[in-house]
Amino acid sequence: MSLTMSPKNFIALAVTFFFLVSFAIHKSFRKELKPEVPPILKAQPIRQVSEIQKITEKIFNEIDQRIPKINVTDKSRTSSVKNSRVYLKNPKDSYCVGDHLTVQVDMYDYLGKKKTYGGDFLRARIYTPELEAGSSGRIENLNNGSYHVHFILFWEGKVKVEVLVMHPSEGASALWTYRNKWHGYMDHTGKYIKGNEQKEVICGFNLDKNQELCEYKVERDEEYFYCIKPQNISCDYLSEVKGWCRHDKSLLTTVEKSLFDKSNVRAEIPTDFQSINVSNCNRKNTPINEKCKTGMKLSYPSGYAMKNVWYPQGCSMLTYTNLEDMDSCLKRKFIHMFGDSTVRQWYLYMGSKIKTLRNFNLYEDNWAHQLLNLDLGRNMKISWKRHGFPFISTSYQSWKEERTIAQEIDLIRGDKRTVIVFNIGIHFRPYPVYYFIKRLYNIRRAIERLFIRSPDTKVIIKTENTSIMDGRFETLSDFHASIHYIIMEIIFKDLNVGFVNGWDMTNAFNTNDGHPPEKVVGNEIKMMMTYVC
Repeated sequence: MSLTMSPKNFIALAVTFFFLVSFAIHKSFRKELKPEVPPILKAQPIRQVSEIQKITEKIFNEIDQRIPKINVTDKSRTSSVKNSRVYLKNPKDSYCVGDHLTVQVDMYDYLGKKKTYGGDFLRARIYTPELEAGSSGRIENLNNGSYHVHFILFWEGKVKVEVLVMHPSEGASALWTYRNKWHGYMDHTGKYIKGNEQKEVICGFNLDKNQELCEYKVERDEEYFYCIKPQNISCDYLSEVKGWCRHDKSLLTTVEKSLFDKSNVRAEIPTDFQSINVSNCNRKNTPINEKCKTGMKLSYPSGYAMKNVWYPQGCSMLTYTNLEDMDSCLKRKFIHMFGDSTVRQWYLYMGSKIKTLRNFNLYEDNWAHQLLNLDLGRNMKISWKRHGFPFISTSYQSWKEERTIAQEIDLIRGDKRTVIVFNIGIHFRPYPVYYFIKRLYNIRRAIERLFIRSPDTKVIIKTENTSIMDGRFETLSDFHASIHYIIMEIIFKDLNVGFVNGWDMTNAFNTNDGHPPEKVVGNEIKMMMTYVC
């Protein structure tokens, strides 16, 4: 093979080499003139924070600051019910009906040392067994191991004071920390149905984004839910979803678990007094004529119980001693109920008392199916529908009709005959709390939109009930409900809505069941109807 090169080819090669060298020199020169910008100085994408995110983070931080962060390794330095004390502030020989009573709670540890921080989950009430009377106390955390509990003396007689430790501060701190740390307390499954083919997949609010996912979103409300995409089936074929608590999963350490034994749950703190004497003090018992109305703030205590009757503070509740009164009130009303099984109790109670209502079968086959009662003669309708996901149930729920309360409200025209009742809370307890904050804020925005198009629509909000606290503390403790109560108070405080304070009423009646007895449900219904009629 010849290695000689023709003059023509040699010239072409030389020209090519010249241009390559010139380009390299030019590139190097430009690099010297414009050195590469350090990564830290490069323009970073601006993270747009939405109004929903701002509100959610603000409320979360407000709650988070109230709860001490405690890494407990020694139970002896935690709150001891036996060593703590309750005593009267500024005691008197006698008290008058209407007086305010304050007691102080001092918390001590097992070594007998005074606690220096707050955060204990307490519950307080006054009661007179002979009168079947009770009322809640408002607890003020002094953040130094002491608390003031404020009562209103609504009745005369011998009044006993009870302050309970539901969880010591170290236990409450652990519940708060672990609740917001992970999503492992819940499992979700979705069922995709395409013809005769069915596939079950893992679903949830926080799945691994490296997998191929189906995303289900309410974009305006920034609420998202995901399922792992089944092979060869479109995301549109999601038919049913279920979610259940994993009570076998826990983040609690051995020491932390010991804080939730029977001696520390719903345990009464010793008092240095037996009871106080309350007299009428010659005060005239003038009845309160003003009926409770929407727009009144959520207060605690909001009233008292006596002889199975609820008496709200500062306003009167209609009694509805006979069914004719109830029928007259509800005639030509459309009542939309959304929520969990405790508002479902309301629906069932009203159906059992108003005999003209007829159930309309909607052909669903699980306990949380939609319910509808009609009274054609009175042109009246009462419906109940579970609130949108998350909804804890081991049975599948239809995804096709899944809507949040905010979405449901947006579908209601509203007028003076329309009543919207809702509650929400217990099904959110196993999840990080920002899901609950965001959902409540979106409900508020929907109510604001409703009042723009129909200011005459009545909106009634029920708070959570106290519950049995039977050991599933990480997922279902009433501590989570106490946080929800604060959030609800913050978000709905200035709206023209009516509150039925189930949290207060169930404590005053001293019921420890998430589904309280009929005497409590009946009073909750009467409170609702007072706003409506």
